[in-house]
Amino acid sequence: MPLFPLDIRHQEFSSQLFGYSKKEVRAFLEQLATEVEEYQKKQEKEIARREQLQFEVKHEALQAGSAVEDLKRREELISRTLVFAEKTKADIVANARKEAENIIHEAELKGKRAIHEAKQYLSVLEHQYLQMKEQKRQFLMQFRVELQSFQDRIGKDPLLSKDSELLLDSEFRQIKEEIVPKPENQTKPNN
Repeated sequence: MPLFPLDIRHQEFSSQLFGYSKKEVRAFLEQLATEVEEYQKKQEKEIARREQLQFEVKHEALQAGSAVEDLKRREELISRTLVFAEKTKADIVANARKEAENIIHEAELKGKRAIHEAKQYLSVLEHQYLQMKEQKRQFLMQFRVELQSFQDRIGKDPLLSKDSELLLDSEFRQIKEEIVPKPENQTKPNN
């Protein structure tokens, strides 16, 4: 049978002649009861603490179980989201490739058109260049002929030769004298 502090405090002993001092026994029993009482209180607190810990552990276990379920749901949702994201990514990449191929094809066509137009324009420019070159050549040949003709005329001009110039001056004086008589040969009119 368990011993309680109250039992220790109220314990009575039979007396005998030459027995123990009642006062000392009572003091000892009081001290023993106090220590047992403190020990019981500690034990009760420890039991209460353990019960509280067990409750908390059970509560945390329930929460953990709930959290685990929640995490599993989240994991499943994340997994589905990742699968969807991968499919979406694949679709976007495929569409981007198609669009890029279309843009490249269109650019190639525009480039070919531009090159063709540039070749045509270059051909026109080359034709115009050749025409202008021929016109210039003809102009220079005509100009050279005319310049040669002018040089020949200038070379034959009598003013460029001293002898011819003197001869011309002399002829001019004669003509002038023939046309305009000298003032001395003229008769004066009578007044």
